[in-house]
Amino acid sequence: MLDARKRQVLFAIVQDYIQTAEPIGSRTIAKRHALGVSPATIRNEMADLEELGFLAQPHTSAGRIPSDRGYRFYVDAMEQLPTLTAVDAETVKRQLSGMLRGQQTMLDALARLVSSLTNYTSIVVGPQPHQARLQLMQAVPLDENRAVIMLVLDTGMVANEVLALPRGLDMYDLLVFCNYVNLNLAGTLLSKLKDMNFEAYAGQLRAGAQVLEQTMDSLIASLSRSDGDRVVLSGATNILNQPEFKDIAKLRAIMRVLDEHELVLRLVTSAPGAGASVSIGAENAVEALRDCSLITATYELSGGQTGHICVLGPTRMEYARVIALLNYVTKLVGRA
Repeated sequence: MLDARKRQVLFAIVQDYIQTAEPIGSRTIAKRHALGVSPATIRNEMADLEELGFLAQPHTSAGRIPSDRGYRFYVDAMEQLPTLTAVDAETVKRQLSGMLRGQQTMLDALARLVSSLTNYTSIVVGPQPHQARLQLMQAVPLDENRAVIMLVLDTGMVANEVLALPRGLDMYDLLVFCNYVNLNLAGTLLSKLKDMNFEAYAGQLRAGAQVLEQTMDSLIASLSRSDGDRVVLSGATNILNQPEFKDIAKLRAIMRVLDEHELVLRLVTSAPGAGASVSIGAENAVEALRDCSLITATYELSGGQTGHICVLGPTRMEYARVIALLNYVTKLVGRA
């Protein structure tokens, strides 16, 4: 579709504009890129690329910037999947490992990591609740009369509740119940846990059987969240750092979209499952995101649960680096 020289000029403009956010002129390309042709020749190629719809000229006297079509050609023309640098890969491993050892859930950790490394907005969608399985039940004493009960799913979701121990039920009894649940119910789908009669499991603890049943029902209900609660955002304010969004009206429109978790969920989960999916500018169904690009990748956990990681930024996005990052992170999460 484009000859070799036009491709070189287009790619040079895309790469420079991503870095500078300033229209690129022919002299700038001649200085920065060894294309072996004069500024006049480059200028002619730029005019042809503009006529073909790959470039746009914001002002008569200004240089050119890539159009949505130009970005799409650039992304599609990547001959092989970009790979993450060794430095970035080590940073991902170290930071993700540190976050997951702390008190953050997996979704929070992923969202914060991706937004911090890209300086864009990250959106992480957790697996559907019915796909999750019970991993662990644990009781932690607070004092003689109270304990924290925790349920942990294999997706990294955690629910906890403070239980006031009723008369006749002590901490030892509570630990016995937790051990029974862990031995017999670990690996059970959350959807099946909903239908279980935990009072029957705690029947031998007569004094506290009903209380334990109510506590388990409450924890399971907390874990069976609505779709909107599966969406975690990080770095929303990073949009403020992009010169494209100095227009307050545009910024408000984007922020309103990010506040609608059900809409965000549909946007992210509608992306194809294989590899990183890139949606550029006018390709986005939502009008407020027509100046944005979204790059989405799917991760898979043990047991077949799947979720999504998405990066939202300007169309002037570091496509190669973000694609490489998401591909690496999704593989790392799958192995972990």
